[in-house]
Amino acid sequence: MFDRARDPELLRSIFERTRVLRKPLRGIIAGYHVLPYILVGPQEEQQQRSVEIRGKIRVSPRLVLAPGQHGQTYGELFRDQEVMDQALVARVFSFLYSSRHQVTLEHEELKITRSDREPEAQIHRSLDELLQREIIDTGVILCPQVRFYPVSIDRFITEILDEEFRP
Repeated sequence: MFDRARDPELLRSIFERTRVLRKPLRGIIAGYHVLPYILVGPQEEQQQRSVEIRGKIRVSPRLVLAPGQHGQTYGELFRDQEVMDQALVARVFSFLYSSRHQVTLEHEELKITRSDREPEAQIHRSLDELLQREIIDTGVILCPQVRFYPVSIDRFITEILDEEFRP
């Protein structure tokens, strides 16, 4: 079972089957930022029941990596002003992870609960809760295998970044 966790095809499949049902309605800002999420998936041993994970992703400010101290740009360095940007920009995303999703866990940054509802019903319940409370900054993710929920969170982050940096 441990070997399957290192199987790139399995992880790619989980990434592709993850459904991001709702993204925050505001973008990532320049400073530190928090992206709350609700992730739901089937329990491993009883697929008709669900596991819900509520957490927060911490996003760092933009990290600008310049090639030299004297103001040289990547475009000048690689002699390609059109393709290469002046500086590479990065961000660091961090979130708590628990390998023990079979238990109920509650922490300020991470809450894991089990439910008798099917995953789709639990997702609809979470979406209704966010709508009723008028919460616009929380993503909702349907995960195919909760055991690998960091892969689904990666999909969520990827989709947000695609929108954030789209020309």
